[in-house]
Amino acid sequence: MLVRDVAVQVTGHDEIDRGTEATDLAVSLGLAIRTARKASRLTLSELARRTGLSQSFLSQAENGHTVPSVLNLHAIARALGTTAHELLSHTEDEVTLSRVDAGVVFEASPGATMRRCARRGGAMAANEITAGPGVAAESATEHPGEEFVYVLEGSLDVEVGAATYRLGAGDVVYYSATVRHRWFNSADVPCRFLITSTPPF
Repeated sequence: MLVRDVAVQVTGHDEIDRGTEATDLAVSLGLAIRTARKASRLTLSELARRTGLSQSFLSQAENGHTVPSVLNLHAIARALGTTAHELLSHTEDEVTLSRVDAGVVFEASPGATMRRCARRGGAMAANEITAGPGVAAESATEHPGEEFVYVLEGSLDVEVGAATYRLGAGDVVYYSATVRHRWFNSADVPCRFLITSTPPF
């Protein structure tokens, strides 16, 4: 089964800078995927079989012509024995600055976007999600480590195991990420929230 994928979106005011940032990301991510695939001694066809993505799409991603959605990037990373965070971490600067009105935005789920809040490799990953009304994470997930969700605007339901927590602006839920979890916006207005995971997955 092939998984739908989308190209990267870019936000910001300067069209040239936006294009440059998106191109740089696509090229560096493509190189990281190719390097990890070769280190794993996998062919493109083997990676396609493991991820459910087409071989032609994976080739385009490796060549820097497209950027996988968040869901598919996680699938690629798992197949390569690494994490999406590691593949995306193309800088080891001591400090990275992410301006609110600039940067690369990924599809988190249909109807939801994700802005990475840190580009460097490290012990944690922080991402800002904006989810439209009625939008949910595509699937529940579980992974090593811990995670917390902080709601910035709107309201959000977070399902952790058998319990569901309704969060409003300023509310935080903290849980073991080894427990199956999923978020969904059941309200009729958008929700914006921060997810921080350690270690990043």
